Amino acid sequence: MSLIGEMRNRVAIQALGGSTDAGGGTTTSHSTAVTVWAKVENLSGGEGIFGDQLRGTSSYRFTIRYYSSLTEKYRLSFNSKTFNITQIRNIDEGRNKFQEILATEGVATWYL
Repeated sequence: MSLIGEMRNRVAIQALGGSTDAGGGTTTSHSTAVTVWAKVENLSGGEGIFGDQLRGTSSYRFTIRYYSSLTEKYRLSFNSKTFNITQIRNIDEGRNKFQEILATEGVATWYL
């Protein structure tokens, strides 16, 4: 399976970081850990209610070369949009060649 030719989009993988100020408060922000080439596919769309407001959501599949540090705690940035990672699947198991990432756009970013 050769997906390299289909990876035509630049996607930023972002990690959540934080810092404390002199008063003891904390600030959280996302920073780009790495930018990769990806194959991007829009799978579906819909709408739902979040915080008493109607919001559109879309599901996407991103296929990238294997990135060992990637977990669901990261998020993706593509075309000025943010995507929460819902699932990561290794393609060509054992060889760690590619990863397929299912992500959702249009939902609030949250962390446990």
